[in-house]
Amino acid sequence: MEVQVQNNNVRKKVVIFIVFNLCVSLTSAQNNFFNHKATNKEHQKEDQDKLDYQYKNYFYSALNQKSLENYSQAIDFFEKCIKLDKKQPAAYYEISKIYSVQEKFSESLKYAKTAYDLNPENKWYALFYAENLFSNKKFYESIKVYKNLIKQEVNNESYYIELALCYIYNNDLKLAIKTYNSLEDLKGINHYTSTQKYKIYLELEDLKSAAKELELFLERNPYDIQIYEMLSDCYILDNNFEKAFEVLKKLSSLNPGSAGVHLTLSDFYLQKGNIEEYQKEIKLAFLSKKLDAQTKIRKIVPLLTQAFENDSSNLNFVVELCEILVEIHPEDEMSNYIYADLLRSTNNLEKSIIHYKKVVEINPNQQDAWIDLLFLELQNNMKGDLIVDSEKAIELFPTNATLYYLNALSYYTVEEYQKAIESINIGIHFVFDNPNLSSEMYSILGNSYNEIKEYENSDKSYEKSLEYLPENVMVLNNYAYYLSLRGENLEKAKQMSEKTLELFPEEANYLDTYAWILYKLKDYETAKIIMLQAIEIAESKTFYNHLSDILIQLGELEEAEKYKLKAQEFEGE
Repeated sequence: MEVQVQNNNVRKKVVIFIVFNLCVSLTSAQNNFFNHKATNKEHQKEDQDKLDYQYKNYFYSALNQKSLENYSQAIDFFEKCIKLDKKQPAAYYEISKIYSVQEKFSESLKYAKTAYDLNPENKWYALFYAENLFSNKKFYESIKVYKNLIKQEVNNESYYIELALCYIYNNDLKLAIKTYNSLEDLKGINHYTSTQKYKIYLELEDLKSAAKELELFLERNPYDIQIYEMLSDCYILDNNFEKAFEVLKKLSSLNPGSAGVHLTLSDFYLQKGNIEEYQKEIKLAFLSKKLDAQTKIRKIVPLLTQAFENDSSNLNFVVELCEILVEIHPEDEMSNYIYADLLRSTNNLEKSIIHYKKVVEINPNQQDAWIDLLFLELQNNMKGDLIVDSEKAIELFPTNATLYYLNALSYYTVEEYQKAIESINIGIHFVFDNPNLSSEMYSILGNSYNEIKEYENSDKSYEKSLEYLPENVMVLNNYAYYLSLRGENLEKAKQMSEKTLELFPEEANYLDTYAWILYKLKDYETAKIIMLQAIEIAESKTFYNHLSDILIQLGELEEAEKYKLKAQEFEGE
């Protein structure tokens, strides 16, 4: 029994010893486990810190390269950021902005979308993504982003404006109007939304709704001149002329200095037949320096057409408008040109010359104005001016034959025949397909050679002139007369003179030439008859002298003396 008890005690001690050792082992193992786990966490934290540090280092390097506009290097660094952490949106956003600057819009869009998808609540990512979609003409997708932005920030005015613009480009015009209406619910009716809706309604050809938008705005802003102008235009488009007329009168009272309003009102008064008010309004418009010369010219051209077509009923009014035009726009080429033409048509030649000179002063390359000026100087016998100005014109246009013709005429009139000859001999080479001009130039050449007694060259020039224009009566007459003075080729002279009389039987100078040829041919009786016919038409010292010489040959000495005295007393030459 004692042995058994003793054995039991031994067993208990063994069990206790085993359990104790087991507990110690377990405790030791447990401690080793937790210590190992803690070590792993520490290693992970260290690794993450290293990654974060590397990410930030790449990111700041990328920003630095971007600031230096080294975009390729910047993208490389941002791409390294993405490899380290694909769920961070910032690097995608920055790459997208770089591609946008480089106008690589499709690439930019790809990265902008990723940034937005990773953080749709970030308004800068959302805005840039929406703008990218718009640049890539993905208007429907852009609309969705702007609508989401409005949900996040309902009072942001710019989101509504951009959303409406997307609708417009997506051709959802009614939804654009609805968006502007939503904005007005927040901010009230304003100039921008009213004018935008007005333009959209015009695009939809809904003129009444367009007008209604402007009317609503004017109820709250009754002094907005621009809106009144738009409203009058809208009424005109809708053929509601009475309302347009009332709006224009209101505009005129609000802004009496508006040339455009006066111009439009003048049209209305003209349509109504109120000429007095029409002229008053158009003059007010023309007096404005704010209205450009070209607009005024477009208004005056129909009136000028009437004036040039001999409808003189409004001539004084047209002249007054042109005076205002050049007074307000003294340096405008076309204003001066129009006025010069009008003055010429009213025979105010001296003033017309002043304005033609102004035209070529403003624009020396206005070739037609030079020619108009030179012909007027010739017509006004301004010999010195004609010489100077024709020389200037030839310097500018050295291949214009008409200028050489006028230059030669200028020298011929001051008896500088050699210079006239030189000018014609140069200019004749620039005449193409213009027989009239060729004939006239050879005519001057013939006259000039005759004056310096180079008769052979003179005759050749006249012959050349008649080749181009066989019925050039001035050449026929001069050639015939000069032959008669020289007593050469009288039969030829007689034939040419007869031709002039066939064309102009009552021209006194041509009758005189014919009579003098007959005198040279000793046909005194016929010469007397013809000479008396010439004197019946016109008096001339030359005519009286010729008749006196004819009468002497006929033995009618008393009559001859009478006409000789008349020639001496004649003051017409």
